[in-house]
Amino acid sequence: MLEDAEGFLRPLRGRTIILDEIHRLQNPSEFLKIAADHYPEIRILATGSSTLSASAKFKDTLTGRKESLWLTPIVGRDLIDFGQADLSKRLLFGGLPPFFLSEDIPERDFQDWVDGYWAKDIQELFHLER
Repeated sequence: MLEDAEGFLRPLRGRTIILDEIHRLQNPSEFLKIAADHYPEIRILATGSSTLSASAKFKDTLTGRKESLWLTPIVGRDLIDFGQADLSKRLLFGGLPPFFLSEDIPERDFQDWVDGYWAKDIQELFHLER
């Protein structure tokens, strides 16, 4: 559906949409430029888990058409907000909120996260098979 940017965007006028993994499009910068230039009343939150892959796919700049938001894992001052002032738990469980808030070390979830990172970011970017 996103290959036809205007056909996709036309019925969404005045709405907010979220496009996760935007870098998986063939030409994500072209899609976002069309949206910004021809459909400014549509608010788009475009996310991607891989800056490596995204930078290779974005052929054009989006200067003046975007705002960047950097989402960090839990940092020291967040520990109190999460009710866990213990830095050793943060170091052991990691900084992603679902992992940090777990009662037990979420080994399976960690493995899924690492596998996903490997598959999405490393294998696709460098075209690795093994």
